[in-house]
Amino acid sequence: MTKKGIVLVVSIALFQEDQVLIIQENKPVVQDKWGFPGGRIEPGEDIVETAIREAREETGYDVKLTSTTGVYHFLSSLNHYVVMFHFTGEVACVTRLPCLTRL
Repeated sequence: MTKKGIVLVVSIALFQEDQVLIIQENKPVVQDKWGFPGGRIEPGEDIVETAIREAREETGYDVKLTSTTGVYHFLSSLNHYVVMFHFTGEVACVTRLPCLTRL
């Protein structure tokens, strides 16, 4: 969601036992960089629902959010002011495959 030049996004650090899940980006601006799943908050969308949706879209996993680490702000590489809500979560299940016991 962009409001008066501010981009609102979520980011999720997903854990399963002693592993953390990161993804490799494929968008042209950040192609081949690694990071946590996440994305923009859609207009009218709840922040928590956004985090769950983005994690599912980008990883195929259903997740359970466990906490927040904070709200962070920065200037993006495209010169947008970004406010990021960061969560931690656990992998619950793969939506397209059976549940896994380990990543």
